[in-house]
Amino acid sequence: MQVTFAKWQCLAPLAALVVGLPMAAAAQDAEAPAVPTAQWAKICNKNPNNEQQKLCLTMQEVKAETGQFIASAAIREMTGQDKKAFVLAVPPGMLIQPGLRAKVDDGAETQVPFGICLPNACYGELEVNADFIASLKKGGQLTITVMNAQAKPVSFPITLAGFTKAYDGEGLDPSAMAKRQEDLNKALQQRIAEERKRLKEQQAKEDGGQ
Repeated sequence: MQVTFAKWQCLAPLAALVVGLPMAAAAQDAEAPAVPTAQWAKICNKNPNNEQQKLCLTMQEVKAETGQFIASAAIREMTGQDKKAFVLAVPPGMLIQPGLRAKVDDGAETQVPFGICLPNACYGELEVNADFIASLKKGGQLTITVMNAQAKPVSFPITLAGFTKAYDGEGLDPSAMAKRQEDLNKALQQRIAEERKRLKEQQAKEDGGQ
């Protein structure tokens, strides 16, 4: 499958709403715990070349507790077309030649070639059919595996809980998705602040007991 830069330009405006955090250090934080509030979301926008069509992304992302982006998976499709694309994003710094591997639960691995690397992420894409979508709907976890610079496998687990509801739903427009992302970021920052306060109070108690 030939990958054109125009196709990735079409993806970028929608993906930026979800994959909007710095990724430079994400490879180092790959094993950091994921934020449990992360969930699947569907974003739709009008096709700039045909206003009767919508480009939709059903996406999920993985973040570290600090809010650092780690990886994402998406199904991209245009209304009125049967073609669907399975799009994965991981931090830069991974080995390109092995590509990405994805599997649902304990099923067979699907090989996904890298398509393009941008400063903040490397993307892979594979055309999929209705059977693949059905496997995502039935599954519990999607696991993305890549090889790091030391040729060691790094895995990114992504929950499939909520995928069916998001995929079958109408989808949010970009402005509504941006508001949702802002609310999630605020909740994350509050959680981080509360954890810091808890650690300080715990440290104060330990110092007072000495």
